[in-house]
Amino acid sequence: MNLLIVLASNPYSHDFNTTVKLATAALERNHRLKIFFMGNGIYSILRKEIKELAEKGAQIYYCAHNAQQRKIKPEGWAESSSMYGLSKLVAEADKVIMLD
Repeated sequence: MNLLIVLASNPYSHDFNTTVKLATAALERNHRLKIFFMGNGIYSILRKEIKELAEKGAQIYYCAHNAQQRKIKPEGWAESSSMYGLSKLVAEADKVIMLD
């Protein structure tokens, strides 16, 4: 399955923990996983748990405009994208989970 998780909640919300648990379970089941960070969720990309998910095979994307607004510079393992990029990811996904 091709799963997309979109996180717009702040990094210390229950949604962050839910994202990490869902992502871990999806990767353990060999699903293709993409996570897109936007809004205040962009702060989550700075947490070590997200880098660990990327190392396990998750593809990590973030809204470049939201990152610029919040003066965040994600590391090279995360791919810069946009709302247009998100729309393409949504179209490609079998399931989309939005956490806001």
